[in-house]
Amino acid sequence: MSQKRQILRMVVLVITVLALLGAFAVSVRASPYARDCSGGNAAILSPTSGATVFGIVQIEGTASLGDDFRYYKIEVAPTGTQAWGDLAGEVRQPVVNGQLGVWDSASAPDGAYTFRLRVVDPTGNYCEAIVNNVRVQNAAPPTPTIEITPTPQETEAPPIQNAVPTPIPTVVAPGGTVTAGPGPTATTFRPGPTRTPLPSSGGIGGIEIGSIFGAITDIFSTLARTFVFGAMAMGAILFLVGVVFFVRRVL
Repeated sequence: MSQKRQILRMVVLVITVLALLGAFAVSVRASPYARDCSGGNAAILSPTSGATVFGIVQIEGTASLGDDFRYYKIEVAPTGTQAWGDLAGEVRQPVVNGQLGVWDSASAPDGAYTFRLRVVDPTGNYCEAIVNNVRVQNAAPPTPTIEITPTPQETEAPPIQNAVPTPIPTVVAPGGTVTAGPGPTATTFRPGPTRTPLPSSGGIGGIEIGSIFGAITDIFSTLARTFVFGAMAMGAILFLVGVVFFVRRVL
């Protein structure tokens, strides 16, 4: 009987140890150890708290833990409730100041909503960011404000001081009097001596005699120049021939 009691005690002890280990593992998994999240590891930059959104909502921010990053997820729920809905599942790529996800708010009733971002490390610990009171308004979305830039008005240029007056053209009237517009007194213009044309010397058959004499003079001048050139050329040739004969007789 004593041996059976010892075996029974051993079995009870093993079961108790296993139960304690299981309870510790469950408690550790349910409440992961705290970690430092002061470095902006989880942040939702847009939309901000109190913003009004409609249609497709782009969620932007940061989800990064450096080498400890495993994944992040975004959840949304009506403000004041715990009815969280997952927007994009577990995203395995860290994001720094970029787009975290997209939410089609048309599928949700109008009202205030809360966004929650959790960035998880390999141990199951996470950093969290929450944005409250984001109002969805799809029934009557706000009208965007259009700023109209006023058209600059044209201003009249001021008059130029001490401007140089434009000279007024002078017109010579028949009889030699200079006339002008308003201004100084007109000055009398004295014409120069009149040139008297030379009388015509007459001509033959409509051709002036001067032109005939000029043509004859040109012909004789050309003949004279030709004669002189020919005479000089012949003299030079005869001189060369004489030199040749003289050299031959001497030699």
